Amino acid sequence: MDNSQNPRPRDAAGMGTSPDAARVEKVKDLLHYLANTVSAMKIFPSDHATVRNFVDQLTAKFADFLAVQQKLQVGIEEFTFTYEGRPVYSDEVAIKSLPFFFFKDGLHILYFYQGLDRPEVLDFLELIKNEAQRPAEDSDIVAALWERDFPNIQYYAPDEFLESRILAERRGADLQRPDLPGLPEELARETIEVRIDASKLTQGRIDLDPGDREEILKASGRAEEETPDPGAPAAETRESGERSPAAAMDPTLTEAELQALERMVRSNRTISAEEEYINLMVEIVFLEEDAAGCRASLDALLEYHFDRLQRGDFQVPVLIIQKVQELGRHIAGDPGKQALLGSFLKRTVSPKTVEAIKSLLEKKKALDWESLLGFFGLLGAPSLGLAADLYGVAPDGEARHKILDFIERTGAPQPGLLSALADPARPDLAREIVAILTRLPDREGLPHLSAFLNFPNREVKLEVVHALGRIRDEMANRILLGFLKDPDEEVRIQSAMKLDPGEGGARVQQILREATAPGFRSKSLKEKEAILSFLGRTRSPEALAFLGRTLRTAPIFGSRKSLEMRLAAVAGLESLATEEASVLLQKGAIGRTKAVREACTAALTRMPTPGKAKG
Repeated sequence: MDNSQNPRPRDAAGMGTSPDAARVEKVKDLLHYLANTVSAMKIFPSDHATVRNFVDQLTAKFADFLAVQQKLQVGIEEFTFTYEGRPVYSDEVAIKSLPFFFFKDGLHILYFYQGLDRPEVLDFLELIKNEAQRPAEDSDIVAALWERDFPNIQYYAPDEFLESRILAERRGADLQRPDLPGLPEELARETIEVRIDASKLTQGRIDLDPGDREEILKASGRAEEETPDPGAPAAETRESGERSPAAAMDPTLTEAELQALERMVRSNRTISAEEEYINLMVEIVFLEEDAAGCRASLDALLEYHFDRLQRGDFQVPVLIIQKVQELGRHIAGDPGKQALLGSFLKRTVSPKTVEAIKSLLEKKKALDWESLLGFFGLLGAPSLGLAADLYGVAPDGEARHKILDFIERTGAPQPGLLSALADPARPDLAREIVAILTRLPDREGLPHLSAFLNFPNREVKLEVVHALGRIRDEMANRILLGFLKDPDEEVRIQSAMKLDPGEGGARVQQILREATAPGFRSKSLKEKEAILSFLGRTRSPEALAFLGRTLRTAPIFGSRKSLEMRLAAVAGLESLATEEASVLLQKGAIGRTKAVREACTAALTRMPTPGKAKG
């Protein structure tokens, strides 16, 4: 029985000569590409751009090799392809190993001849794909090749393999027949007459040697261990009578449930199509020497990455990033590929991610936020911008809480990245960023609150001012002084009220210069009171002198600005709350300006007596 399809005679390039290294490398590359193309076809339809690219490249590699050598003869071992006796491709994972796929059906050699074109290559690949997807008991690549009869692809499967396989199948079928006794093969079909004398069954003697006795004792011990509890319910058994492991764990399982459970276990032991494709693309990048080829493969992987994001399958992007990062560690000595991988990882951080999430939310699909943020976590700091964008589209408080937690954990080592996330278009997130920066340990986030000095949102700036006012720190005071120049009056007032008066010295001199500047008199009364109240809280001699002088300055033709300055000085003396301040207020209470007299009298009423004065 000849199943070789009459392979053509060997030529000068066939086996028997010592292969040169360049030819062997070409075969290695071609067979790797063949295996990778088959893997891609298991995932994508034949008209997919990725498959078309793989088939085009594979056809070109076949044409290039066969144009010179006329024939490619590939030996097939259990997990290995060989060329002229040398292993050129191996894959020991049986479930996806292309050599094993051919070998298990008895294929020993594949021949590829000059004239092989793209349609024939595609038909050959489709044949492999279809056979690989059939149940194991129905799949036979040898029979499929025989039926297809390719003009430029032939094979060799030895007759003895098929014969032994047929005999094994017949033997297995015979052993399942209940009418056949468990006799040696040569006696299995013989009719044997057995006569038994029942009267002699209890007679006779059996002599046991020490080994027999030991086996009997062992068997007895096993029987005791396996004896079931008489009160326990009987577990379901298979048709063969053997108790399955699943039924042993749960005797209530039905046969259908048992089979479903076993299918789940088998599926968990296999590699998913998604992971197989990712492994394939990463392997291609690892083996590819041409930079353009690497870039094309990474582009295809990036397209797949965004496709899975748009489906809400965030585990796949996580796996992609993990595999690419692992590849980066393996090619640390290749700066060209390192640069390509770095560019790939940057491109995974894209507005397309947010668009995909928005699209999913619009479809009212529930999102696995943990998996999504796990994907962001692999990207690290570059994903902070994406997380900030998603905060605005998160549908509920729980999702927002998870996003904020991720932002804080990821941005804490680099607080500057956190402050950069504050955007006027996202005021809610900006306030949360202020809170995160405020509670970072060792006040590491404090200097970065200065980024809000020019922030256009008033409410956010007031949030920063109040946060700084709770911190007694020189840096906090410096930032508050910066807010004294803010265009918004309320921000300036709140900043003055939150300034820490304990620093004194240069800080007092700075505020005094501010209060004596020509433009200060044009400010509102409320703002002037806030500034001079701060001066009073410093209890410095310079502040006392300035406040007393301002209160006493009463021109004959006084203006509104002058009156407001004197009223602001009253507020400053009240906050000073010393005996000297009380004396000055008492003098002001008997002055000629009614508004000032009333303000001084009210301040004296509110102030504690000198004996109870502060500090």
